[in-house]
Amino acid sequence: MIRFQGTANTLGLLFCGTMTASMSHEIKNALAIVNENAGLLDDLILLSEKGRPLNPERLKTLAGDIRRQVQRADSIVGRLNRFAHSAGQPVTTTDIKEILEFTAALAARMAAMKGVTITVADTTILLQARPFIVENLLWLCLKHLFAMSTGNQTVQLGAESADSHVVIGIQFDEGVAVEEIGKLVTQEGQPLIVALQADVSVDAHRHLIQLTLPKKFEE
Repeated sequence: MIRFQGTANTLGLLFCGTMTASMSHEIKNALAIVNENAGLLDDLILLSEKGRPLNPERLKTLAGDIRRQVQRADSIVGRLNRFAHSAGQPVTTTDIKEILEFTAALAARMAAMKGVTITVADTTILLQARPFIVENLLWLCLKHLFAMSTGNQTVQLGAESADSHVVIGIQFDEGVAVEEIGKLVTQEGQPLIVALQADVSVDAHRHLIQLTLPKKFEE
């Protein structure tokens, strides 16, 4: 199989395309449910015009379903808006937990489709970097896991401080081909690794991929 290789910008465009497609699909699903419930309301109104009394509980249920889907769509649009703005965000100081949680949120739908549960360990470490590129590199790790997943798997994202560096850990279940994933990420993500001044290593015994980034980005 031919593996994609390109610049950090090209990888970023692919990342944007994948995430935008996923989130727009979620929005369409929410709108489809709203449309379905609106159709049910139309049917109830037509029946009431023919003499059947309206059931207040049924109306409350439909209104609640519509409200929940509107809130769901609003949450997805907020995530999409944040993601779109992050693409052009310069180097900034960010809590690494925010990056890990946002990446997990971006990948949540695709993870669910592959039977993968993503968790984020509680940590507070400040990192100076472009969050979008960090998220892109994390996404490559998750993408290759999804491609190999047979379902019912978990992955935990976490980080720890190591002197002048932050070590991000992607912890996989036993049995996952972590060395293969690490190899693919290193090959495909090389432009991102260079841009972040990072290093990728694999601890096969602990089923762990580690991304080591400097806390302070050197221009």
